[in-house]
Amino acid sequence: MISVFDVVRISRIDHALVNSRQLVITDAQGKPNGLLTDLVKDVIEKINIFMTISLSTTVDDVLVALSKNTPLPADALVEYEKILTETVVNINFAPRKGVIELVLDHQ
Repeated sequence: MISVFDVVRISRIDHALVNSRQLVITDAQGKPNGLLTDLVKDVIEKINIFMTISLSTTVDDVLVALSKNTPLPADALVEYEKILTETVVNINFAPRKGVIELVLDHQ
């Protein structure tokens, strides 16, 4: 299975990394989850500021870089780890909306 971080790490739009505004977390019915979407946006913005990811970058690499370079508390890093390791069950490209929807299976 593929994780949220895997999608962030490998996805490109016009050969550029996906930016934080282009990802939306949804459920299986397509209903957006604002809380998780905001969390993903926040972590992607911090990744873009404090490091460059490549195909060999891991979630642990991200957490170490953020803990060294930001004053984030440990509980924030735990939440980042949780969202980055969530399993994506489907990816929906929504060009009219200009977003990529990551479908998570939260039942």
